[in-house]
Amino acid sequence: MLKKHIPQASLPQLDWDDDSTTSLRRDHFYELVFNNTIVGISYMRNRRFVWANARMAEIFGYEDGELTGQSVRMLYSSDEEYEDVGRHFKRFGPANVYTHERAMVKKNGEMLWCLISGRLTEPNDPSSPTVWVAQDISLRKQAENQLKRAKLRLEHTVETRTQNLHRINETLRLEMDRRIDMQAALVESREKYRALFRHLSIGILITDNSGKTIEINSAMQKFIGASSSALLAQVLDDPNRVVESEDNSCSLQQFIKEKTPADGRRVYRGHMAWRSITGELKQFLLIANRLSSHGLGAVFAFEDITERYRARERENAQQIALAHAMRVSMMGQFASSLAHELGQPLNACESYLAGIRLRFGDDLADRPELQGALDHISRHLEQAGQVIRNVRRFVSNQEPEFESVDASELVKQTLVLLRMQLKASGTVFEIEAKEKLPKVQAHWTEVQQVIVNLIVNAIESMANVPVAQRIIRIKICREGKGMLGIHVSDNGPGVAPELIDQIFKPYFSTKKDGLGMGLMICRTIVESHRGAIRCVNSPGGGANFSFTLPVAK
Repeated sequence: MLKKHIPQASLPQLDWDDDSTTSLRRDHFYELVFNNTIVGISYMRNRRFVWANARMAEIFGYEDGELTGQSVRMLYSSDEEYEDVGRHFKRFGPANVYTHERAMVKKNGEMLWCLISGRLTEPNDPSSPTVWVAQDISLRKQAENQLKRAKLRLEHTVETRTQNLHRINETLRLEMDRRIDMQAALVESREKYRALFRHLSIGILITDNSGKTIEINSAMQKFIGASSSALLAQVLDDPNRVVESEDNSCSLQQFIKEKTPADGRRVYRGHMAWRSITGELKQFLLIANRLSSHGLGAVFAFEDITERYRARERENAQQIALAHAMRVSMMGQFASSLAHELGQPLNACESYLAGIRLRFGDDLADRPELQGALDHISRHLEQAGQVIRNVRRFVSNQEPEFESVDASELVKQTLVLLRMQLKASGTVFEIEAKEKLPKVQAHWTEVQQVIVNLIVNAIESMANVPVAQRIIRIKICREGKGMLGIHVSDNGPGVAPELIDQIFKPYFSTKKDGLGMGLMICRTIVESHRGAIRCVNSPGGGANFSFTLPVAK
């Protein structure tokens, strides 16, 4: 049997008695183990199957036992592939392991990708029999190809949008220059000025030397909602119309006095937020030029760009959708694979566990060590199920719903989600949350995405740091009145001081193949939660990214 050719040190060390009945139980135990694994296992001599478990036959579309005695050549697409593997697997190396990924052939002629690992039963004898493990990785390969195609499409979209933005900006610049030239021509010709003044679609406002408004065209009156001369004077002096900040406002008359250029050599270009009589907030692009004519002060041109701002808000909504697409592209296949590949085996394991408890209930009462082992198995199965639920929650496409969230629990579950990346990179983490902290008002999945991006960035930044020094520190603390802060710091090289103000801008990236969207999306999410995100370099080295969230009421 297979176990006779495998060193006992490589098999599970169980406490068996040496009588014949126990030996049969042990043989049956190993047979159950090998025939119920989720990977294909085979035992070969001279590249022929001596034995293969049911999963190995299933992977390649054969019946159980049909592979026995067959040459492994039947699983390769060509003689070249078969001979190439033959040349390599003979050199197992110091670790006595040979591994490769190959496109192989099923019984019905279909191709599939497999991850194959082999080991000599006698490490010092190259001609000894070999044990092989096969895993079907076709879905992973398909996901990788789909991700590459999606990346190419995204790069093309980004490039196209960037080109469009350049064209739009150039068009806008040329248009603004053209309008400035037109305004200069209006001063030179009064008759032409009057005709244009009445019919121009942009708002025009002219002041005298003291800064008082002396003329305004119909477009500007429409912009500010002044339909009559009496109402115009009231609107110009209303201190609540021009919004300078969330807490400050001033009148239009005061605003234009402050923005009037000092001399004719300077042109003021800026922006004005205007609150209409109905409370609607409008946005205007503003250009002001000092006039040289006697008795005149300056001319102001206002362009209504409210729709452009609304388009930007729609773009932010699209960025939220893109953020979800990025989560799905990162984790969608992973979640689907977990649900499909692990869900059924986990359910089967739970059924087997329940059957064992039922079948050997009386014996287990006298064997507390077995009872304890079964309890451990039950807890691990529950933990695996929780991991699947956590991943599904992360990739779920739901409308944002703000709720009271325990920030410490959110961080812990996110670390569980990233434990494979942390383990693969040799990174350890430390969490500091000493005091009893209040919950925050947030959307779980969106904030989890921010934490994922910051931790993944921290892992990548420490790629060249010695493994022993790869530490991510996460601190959760109060940040001022009514806010909670989450800090993610690493031991990497930090961020160049001249780039700190750039890293949150769209399409800016310090990575060679980065799209420059991750931190921009993080900022969008945090600001939508009425928080703020920033980056500083730690005094001892490394970067410290922190963001704030409002405390739940």
